[in-house]
Amino acid sequence: MRSIGLNLQPWIEKGLLSFHADRPARLGLEQHLAGLHRIVRQTRPSLVVIDPVTNLLAIGSQSDVRAMLTRIIDHLKTEGITALFTSLTPGKNETQDTDTMISSLMDTWVLMTLTEHDKKRHRDIAVLKSRGMAHSNEIRGFSLTDRGFGWRDAHTAGQAAGT
Repeated sequence: MRSIGLNLQPWIEKGLLSFHADRPARLGLEQHLAGLHRIVRQTRPSLVVIDPVTNLLAIGSQSDVRAMLTRIIDHLKTEGITALFTSLTPGKNETQDTDTMISSLMDTWVLMTLTEHDKKRHRDIAVLKSRGMAHSNEIRGFSLTDRGFGWRDAHTAGQAAGT
């Protein structure tokens, strides 16, 4: 995160930010679920990020992973914890669903895409849905620089800044 101008170390040192990394194949789905419950109980977070949920498909069927993620989502909502899940979707087609089939369970769904234009790759972002709140329907371009996160105007999404 330092490479894009974010120094997380002060929050880590204050105990306000912690990381837990584990390989999906190291444990079964139930053990991952139990581990998440334990970590939530111990740390009492206000936000949990699971990146990416699609890695769980390496150890379980689509229906088993969806059932596990449904249980995680229900638990975090019950505890009043905000959850942010990422999902890697192969291919160039935009999708409103995921390989884990959990988009219907999410309150807000943001789609980030990588496109090519003029032999360059460009990142775009759009809100597909956000229950109970107004949101933009624009597709916006963005970049990650050593000065942080940068936005491009909606009409330049998919194009390099200044082109």
